[in-house]
Amino acid sequence: MSTETTHDAHRTRKVVLLMGMTLDGYGAEGWIPPVTWGKNSDDVHDELRRQLASIDTFLFGRESFELWEKVWPAMADDPRSAAFEKEFSQKTDAIQKVVYSKTLKSVRWHNSRLVAGSIADDVAQMKRTNGRDVAIVGGPRIAQAFGELGLIDEYRLWIHPRIAGSGTPLLGTTGTPRELEIVDVNTFGSGGFSLHLRPKEA
Repeated sequence: MSTETTHDAHRTRKVVLLMGMTLDGYGAEGWIPPVTWGKNSDDVHDELRRQLASIDTFLFGRESFELWEKVWPAMADDPRSAAFEKEFSQKTDAIQKVVYSKTLKSVRWHNSRLVAGSIADDVAQMKRTNGRDVAIVGGPRIAQAFGELGLIDEYRLWIHPRIAGSGTPLLGTTGTPRELEIVDVNTFGSGGFSLHLRPKEA
């Protein structure tokens, strides 16, 4: 598998849905990436590093943003944190973070900005600027909003081997079908798999 680790300033930034999903299609509000799936998680960590190499911005809804802000910064210096938890904590703190909310008044987390207006307008502005790709990381409601607006360029889904039975559908209702092609699939020794897809060329 090839990995994009350098940015081509002449290409358009992509919006990537990078989230977890159960077999019946539900996402979790405040989804936390699969930092540990069982005891043997080195393959999971390596794949997360590979996927994050092409991303310089995380996109959130309010609930997930507040949960991540509560959980991840503190892990960097917590002696109980595993090595990869500390690594991911530092990555999350350093990366640009955008939260879409009409109820938040301000954001204080390092490298964060608040968008209360149009999601589509903000995405269009980001795509006009140089940078790496941007990733929707939490939660299912903001993922739904992006999907229903037709703003998702790639899907990098972490599939949990579980049937939730109920919840918030991660992909929402777009109203029209989208034909996708599989870029790659990875299975992990500790359970679950990741699925990378993108829309087929017309």
